[in-house]
Amino acid sequence: MVAPPRCHTARRRVAALAIAAAALLGGGCGDDEGRVRQETVESATTPTTPTETTPARTVPERERTLTTPADGATPPRAPEEEPGGAGDEQPASSQALLTGRAGRIGPVRVRVPPFIAIRVELRSDDGRPYALRFGKRVIMVDADTPSVSTTFDGLRPGRRLKGSGKSGGVVIEASAEPGP
Repeated sequence: MVAPPRCHTARRRVAALAIAAAALLGGGCGDDEGRVRQETVESATTPTTPTETTPARTVPERERTLTTPADGATPPRAPEEEPGGAGDEQPASSQALLTGRAGRIGPVRVRVPPFIAIRVELRSDDGRPYALRFGKRVIMVDADTPSVSTTFDGLRPGRRLKGSGKSGGVVIEASAEPGP
């Protein structure tokens, strides 16, 4: 018995791989849930010989259906497309509301959720001037400007943001649980 030439065996392997690849690539496409849906549209031409076939075309569902409101109005837009969007134009933040009253600023301790930006708002309840320094940032209120706010990056759990002033100091700490 004579062994077949090596190039003949290699050609068979390449042909087998090509057939397997064509089978994988030629499979139908599924929708979002993994179901496969194929519909064919027949061509209007008639075959000239019985051995010829007319190619079929798979029509995607978005080409087959067109939804238009019955009253002729424009279709509703997604919340993200509406003016103001779905709320992602302003990042999430927690609020630390501080009030100056009778010469003191309170509360002296505010707990906020970790990692969420902090909007610190200082208000003058009695019209007197109050000021707080947070590092290089200073927020000040008085009778003409009764409310001022600034935003700080979120804090890691257990970290603190300290504000100091003539009317007392405040501590904002990341220890509260996020949520309503």
